[in-house]
Amino acid sequence: MTNRRDFLSYSGAAVLAASLPVSSLAGQQEKIPARLIPGTDEKLPVIGLGNSQSFRNEDLDAAANLIDIFLEHGGGFVDAGGVSAMVVGRIAQDKNASEKLFIGNYLDPKDLGAMRHEAVSAAKGQGKDALDLVHTRNLAEYRSRHDQYRQMKEDGLVRYIGVARTGADNFDAIGQLVEDGLVDFIQVNYSLVEPEAADRLLPLAADQGVAVSISRPFINGRYFGMVSGMDLPAWAAEFDCQSWAQFSLKFIVAHPAVNCVLTETANPKHAIDNLGAGYGGLPNKAAQQKMLALIAGL
Repeated sequence: MTNRRDFLSYSGAAVLAASLPVSSLAGQQEKIPARLIPGTDEKLPVIGLGNSQSFRNEDLDAAANLIDIFLEHGGGFVDAGGVSAMVVGRIAQDKNASEKLFIGNYLDPKDLGAMRHEAVSAAKGQGKDALDLVHTRNLAEYRSRHDQYRQMKEDGLVRYIGVARTGADNFDAIGQLVEDGLVDFIQVNYSLVEPEAADRLLPLAADQGVAVSISRPFINGRYFGMVSGMDLPAWAAEFDCQSWAQFSLKFIVAHPAVNCVLTETANPKHAIDNLGAGYGGLPNKAAQQKMLALIAGL
């Protein structure tokens, strides 16, 4: 299977990615755009950083380089589970950037006292008075113990709460949590290859004032295998798209319910390429349909 590294090596996109920070678009637009978290005056940049391998491997130099790149271009949302939360927190404090980063944490349901202790310890490690966001993949337990998450929020230990789960078979359960007013944030998969969230879940989140972050923009690299050897369509230039990575990301960001799409990479060139999706235009409805048809036909 073609992964992104192989794909870029012979597509020439690596050279393009390296040039993006000084491109004409980046020069005209200093930072990538940000969207309001519903019901607040707080904004999140539309391109975020997922749980990078450099975080998971505790590679502090590589992780710090990634965070520098994101901050330089106005990025802020970093999704960090397990040991990654402490790695990101340490780097944020070393750089005096704790308030510049919005860190998505994972806190699974358990005894309230244990949850509170974990939240306090994590916030201290991130240089924050309260965790920005805690979510869990355990949808049923989140519902049954929602009062504990809500209590931590009311006590000022956590600012936002929610769930993170991939798979269209989970969308009904997530949608019910949204309808019942139990989440501030949801994290779900949505892309050209997996567009199902747009059928009901994303419009529902928008209607209910729930923030949305998106995972799996490249289907764990499978997307690059699908487009391997193909030229980017000429009409992609109509919305300032310069690479296949941006083709996927711009489609996702074009949905108005999406606050941020999380891009998981440990490669600085890939990170720069991803951030390039935040510059310039976005595909309109007609272009989005062409994009879906193109990928569906592969």
